[in-house]
Amino acid sequence: MRPAEAMSLMQRETRVAHGVVDPVLGGYAVAVGHNRIVGDSFVLREEGFACSYRKGDCITIQIDDPAKKGLLDLFLAGSVHSAIAAINGFTALHASAVEVDGKAIAFTGPSGAGKSTTAAALRSRGLPIVADDTLVVDMASGKPMCLPGHKRLKLWTDSVEMTGMPAFELVSEDYRKVFAAEEPSEIDHPLPLGAIVVVEAGAALAFEPVRGAARIALLDDDHYTSQHRIMAQGQDRAGRMKDLARLACAVPVFRFTRPLDPGCFANTHDFLVGTLSGIFRMDRQGADDQQV
Repeated sequence: MRPAEAMSLMQRETRVAHGVVDPVLGGYAVAVGHNRIVGDSFVLREEGFACSYRKGDCITIQIDDPAKKGLLDLFLAGSVHSAIAAINGFTALHASAVEVDGKAIAFTGPSGAGKSTTAAALRSRGLPIVADDTLVVDMASGKPMCLPGHKRLKLWTDSVEMTGMPAFELVSEDYRKVFAAEEPSEIDHPLPLGAIVVVEAGAALAFEPVRGAARIALLDDDHYTSQHRIMAQGQDRAGRMKDLARLACAVPVFRFTRPLDPGCFANTHDFLVGTLSGIFRMDRQGADDQQV
């Protein structure tokens, strides 16, 4: 399947219709606060809303509490998007991404590391958003291709202030991030994955390449994106490690350490913009040094 066809497939499969969601999947009732994949079907239930999907159909949503619409939008962009990608054979990464020189640069890391904040800071400096929090990658050709999807940034209030992004509505009273960018993004076509950047908080600003098995360890995130892949593909631990190794070998991986001091925020991301334009040269140089 060509990248454009893969993107069209995801756009078709993530259409939304209102209806009644059957809470039973595979003979078992899905409890509130949980989600489940059985074969080519998926059900998610939360307090006040539910979603279901079957391959070849659109997403069915049932809203019982209108006050939960913001949370529903959050789940459609995250868990539901990830599950549909997994069912259709794609790899969803727990990552936000921007476009640099025609390639997607994915920022990954644990929840709270600053992926969305980093992407927002870069967008305010002219780099378009490819995806926020859940990045869908097509590995079919051996060269990872990113399929732009949900791009509506979600930020804490202090991040909105530091990035200068416009603040729209609150996601939910129960989840007090705000939506900070409207769709669509400038990116509406597949992009090659150029690099993965692992975001970490630290005292000193740093950007360095990651080598060898450490790449795989940094990508081994116990997140719903990996759980959906396991449920949809029946993966065991060995299969998961094989997938991560394939991804880690396909693109360069870097570690970006960012100080949390708000006074360093502007200089940190000015530095990052300048660094990103040279990361492919940096990675090639590091590989040459290892061969000497």
